[in-house]
Amino acid sequence: MESVIKVLTGKSLETILSEGGSGPWKLNQDRASACPYVVAVRNLNGAGDQSGVGHRTAFMIGKISEILESGDRHVIMFGEYATLAIPNAWEGSRNPVAYTNLEKLKIDPTTLDWRKLPGSRGSTA
Repeated sequence: MESVIKVLTGKSLETILSEGGSGPWKLNQDRASACPYVVAVRNLNGAGDQSGVGHRTAFMIGKISEILESGDRHVIMFGEYATLAIPNAWEGSRNPVAYTNLEKLKIDPTTLDWRKLPGSRGSTA
């Protein structure tokens, strides 16, 4: 079962945290609403963050608190997050949004150092 919205982003962890979420993304609302987690994967193609995180490396997981509409796109908000360092977490799809599960990414959420996002509205996971 899908439990993760995986996004390929050029934004840094600091930018995502300051925005309180990730987006805007074209999402399948039914699939997205069933996922308790979002995982951000580094995209170094084009302009963006140069934090030293490798291309296609998963660098953050967030517990989704809500998904907000933004025109024809959506912003994935989260109340808690943990940092990751999982290389080759993106298979090369041209679509920057994918749906997967924690097992495929080899993530055990019970072992992560979860942090509250300042000013967050809480989390559902």
